[in-house]
Amino acid sequence: MSTSVSISQLSGVLVATVQVDLSSEVLDSFRSEVLNKVREHSIQGVLIDLSEVKSLDRMDMDALLDIVSTIEVMGRGWAFVGIRPGIAMALVNIGYETENMHCARDIDDGLAMIGNACDRQ
Repeated sequence: MSTSVSISQLSGVLVATVQVDLSSEVLDSFRSEVLNKVREHSIQGVLIDLSEVKSLDRMDMDALLDIVSTIEVMGRGWAFVGIRPGIAMALVNIGYETENMHCARDIDDGLAMIGNACDRQ
């Protein structure tokens, strides 16, 4: 994958850090790589770190939600990490249902969230 997204494993969780604003090319490459890694590795879940993303439109969010839905169907936990306040407000303003979105402030909180979700299963 290009340097726009890095994926690493930390404490049994994949951490995917998005380092640029999303485009369809970045999302396609990201989807392919993260789902392959989920399938190939014994992990508890995936954290998608969006702290470097400055803008996110409805199509980008729809694509991310499709990816995390697939991760969930594969039996893994997931959480978005580090969503900026402006992006959070925009998602609410355009009418996104945020109740089912798993979000954490930072990677440490995301790791705890994934661990707690796995403990309940």
